[in-house]
Amino acid sequence: MSRRERRRSEQPRRARRSVGSAIVTVIGELMLTAGVLVLLFIGWKMSLNDSNIDRSQERAAAGISQGWQQEAAPGTGGQATSTPGDPSIHPEGNDIFGVLYIQRLGDQWQRPIARGVEKKPVLDHIGFGWYPDTNMPGQVGNFAVAAHRGGQGSSLRYVDSLTVGDKMVVETKDGWYTYTYRNTEYVMDVDVNVLNPVPQSSVQATDRLLTVTSCNPYPFTNGERIISYGVLDNFQPRSAGAPASLDYLQKG
Repeated sequence: MSRRERRRSEQPRRARRSVGSAIVTVIGELMLTAGVLVLLFIGWKMSLNDSNIDRSQERAAAGISQGWQQEAAPGTGGQATSTPGDPSIHPEGNDIFGVLYIQRLGDQWQRPIARGVEKKPVLDHIGFGWYPDTNMPGQVGNFAVAAHRGGQGSSLRYVDSLTVGDKMVVETKDGWYTYTYRNTEYVMDVDVNVLNPVPQSSVQATDRLLTVTSCNPYPFTNGERIISYGVLDNFQPRSAGAPASLDYLQKG
């Protein structure tokens, strides 16, 4: 076969290979585009779901607070105190018994607090969970709670933005416990000493602390925990009215 004849015989093969390559390329590009679109859709759906849960938890918290206010016996003249007595509440199961307010985290930020830190019944749906083996609000020791940082409302997404002096208010049917943010600590997920009456210590407690725990880093990994600490300023009974630090809720 002459060189010219060989060239002629190779031309259809090259053409066939070119068509096949083009088809494979088109299919690959379509699959890549479809994959990107699926990822974008999942991201959009997660973001929308997160936003809906966020608003739902805020509305639930507001409704709980309003219910306590309506149930409260009429009265005035209550005084704030830095040494409150034991609270009258005794939650069981996954009872909701409190509402947490942290203005730094949002203009209308408020979340219900339930007993227990189980994922599905509490953290995924209610918002915040209280570690039952820790102290109650206002007591000497450590009132410790947990919530999601990423997903299911992302309650603590911006917890790393807390500034020394920020107010962290816990409301129960008895009244309002105002804590002042002190500092943040990062620990491994197995470090449960942050739940001690004096975090990371075995000494006897003298302060009244609030410990807020969440996963780190944001949004999905959870090998660490971000821990935010507050110290009790005062307790304001319901008869004294809400503290001024919650005025931001009326302006939103």
